[in-house]
Amino acid sequence: MALLQCQGSTVTSPAISPISKLGPQRDVELSYQIIISLLLGALILCSIFGNACVVAAIALERSLQNVANYLIGSLAVTDLMVSVLVLPMAALYQVLNKWTLGQEVCDVFISLDVLCCTSSILHLCAIALDRYWAITDPIDYVNKRTPRRAAILISVTWLIGFSISIPPMLGWRSAEDRANPDACMISQDPGYTIYSTFGAFYIPLILMLVLYGRIFKAARFRIRKTVKKPEKAKVSDKCLSVSPAIFHKKTNGEAGVKGWRLSDDSKPSSPCVNGAVKHGEEGESLEIIEVSSNSKTHLPLPNTPQSSSQGYENMNEKNSGAKRKIALARERKTVKTLGIIMGTFIFCWLPFFIVALVLPFCAESCYMPDWLGAVINWLGYSNSLLNPIIYAYFNKDFQSAFKKIIRCKFHRA
Repeated sequence: MALLQCQGSTVTSPAISPISKLGPQRDVELSYQIIISLLLGALILCSIFGNACVVAAIALERSLQNVANYLIGSLAVTDLMVSVLVLPMAALYQVLNKWTLGQEVCDVFISLDVLCCTSSILHLCAIALDRYWAITDPIDYVNKRTPRRAAILISVTWLIGFSISIPPMLGWRSAEDRANPDACMISQDPGYTIYSTFGAFYIPLILMLVLYGRIFKAARFRIRKTVKKPEKAKVSDKCLSVSPAIFHKKTNGEAGVKGWRLSDDSKPSSPCVNGAVKHGEEGESLEIIEVSSNSKTHLPLPNTPQSSSQGYENMNEKNSGAKRKIALARERKTVKTLGIIMGTFIFCWLPFFIVALVLPFCAESCYMPDWLGAVINWLGYSNSLLNPIIYAYFNKDFQSAFKKIIRCKFHRA
């Protein structure tokens, strides 16, 4: 819109009256305002609805009331505050292309904007930290994962948010911030710019990258460990063929091999046919069992093609291959999930904070179109709409709770 005004004011012609140009320009401006109002209104309403559903689901469904979901619920409350307290004034500012509510309201608006958006970002760090503790220390963290710990994490996010949003109201701003009464902007003081951008985004971004990187490594280690276990079990559980010629009878009635004992302790294991050995039920011992050659139940030796041992090996190989495929699928799912979480966060907020960090230091030499600034600004706000989708709507427990809420058939579990 500023570009249209610039063109309208500079391009003049003696043969065309300025009044005749004013009509089309107003029509374009009015169409722009209607379209932007509809788009931003839809974004705000969807954000309010989505986050309100997450809060209602956790409040009404007892199965969702755990520490991990408390953090997600607090994130939804924070994003709901962004949607209700910040976005309507931001939309009005965007549609009118000027600030009409006065500088006092502007200060409140900027403080709420910084506070709520910073707290929303830090909630994502708290969720990542909780998941990191849960996957790297699952045994001890069961006892440590208490509502009190969740309350401490939530309190820290808000304290850091206040520490970043309050300083401009106490005077940490440049003289040019209030020079234009039609503008409402965050403090452009260089020191505050570095302090706020690093505290609200860059440090949390680095922390999230480190945490989710370690979460992925731990998850991949566990997934691959589940594949190795069946392979070890295949070696220990299958019957090993031994020639009957080397059997001798023990005095206590057990069968054995002269001078041999394959054992980790003295626990017996179940027998196999034809002098085979089998790993004990608990994995402690290997016993060799003698089978009489005149037994009516005698089966072919294990090294023959009709061996039951060979069939067991084939079955184990098939099971191992299936488990390997499942493990790879889980690993891909883990990569996809972590990619969606970090990708969405970076896509929404990185452009905004790059501009917020760079522009105050090159205000005169840097140029950015107004439409691009608006897109980058609202891309950051849209993270409040996407958070409930990423952290709640992909969860089956939340999905069932949402269906109950929408159908108005909710009953407390």
